[in-house]
Amino acid sequence: MGISYLRYMQVSFTAEEGAHLPGIELTSDFNKVEFLTKLGQDADGMRAIIQVEYDDPEALKKDQGAYKLIKVLEQTKNSALCEIVATGPLTIAFEAVEHAWWVPPTYIHPNGMLMTIRGTKEALTLARNSLSAIVGDAFKLKLGGESLYNPEFINLLPKRQRLVLDKAIELGYYDRPRGCTQRDIAGSLDIKQATVSEHLQSAEATIIHAFTTEV
Repeated sequence: MGISYLRYMQVSFTAEEGAHLPGIELTSDFNKVEFLTKLGQDADGMRAIIQVEYDDPEALKKDQGAYKLIKVLEQTKNSALCEIVATGPLTIAFEAVEHAWWVPPTYIHPNGMLMTIRGTKEALTLARNSLSAIVGDAFKLKLGGESLYNPEFINLLPKRQRLVLDKAIELGYYDRPRGCTQRDIAGSLDIKQATVSEHLQSAEATIIHAFTTEV
């Protein structure tokens, strides 16, 4: 299977539309839950690394219907990287579809959920049907050859650069006009503005180099 045959599908729905899903219930404890990467399959679901943002770190100790916590990899005052087994119905449904994968940006926040799925045309059709069976048809759908950014380029980046770039995209740093400043990004990640600037410059240079040398 050549990479040219793969496509992207982005699906978004509101908290009201997904109110019956255990994933939406996460927003009672977290400000955001973001899928970063899949580690493999588990008997109960999908092993993955997620980033969670919270006001109270005690939220990490609570049992959740959408996932089982394996371990906390890194933790700050307002966020943590966690290894989990995702057990919600959306995860189980997508795990059953061959040749389709969740990729960033995929996250849950108080307003709803955004999922980015990469796969073959046939697999994305199956994934869409599975989604309709669980959520219904009240969701927005975007199909195309590209997502908000190209995962091949993003996967070239070190983890911390990816986290800063993800946050910059989420907050609208690359929108025109800009939706945030580097200081805003630094504040949301609890790091220094100089660190944000350094990570963004390095990430941009890596992506530009990959793009200009792609064959």
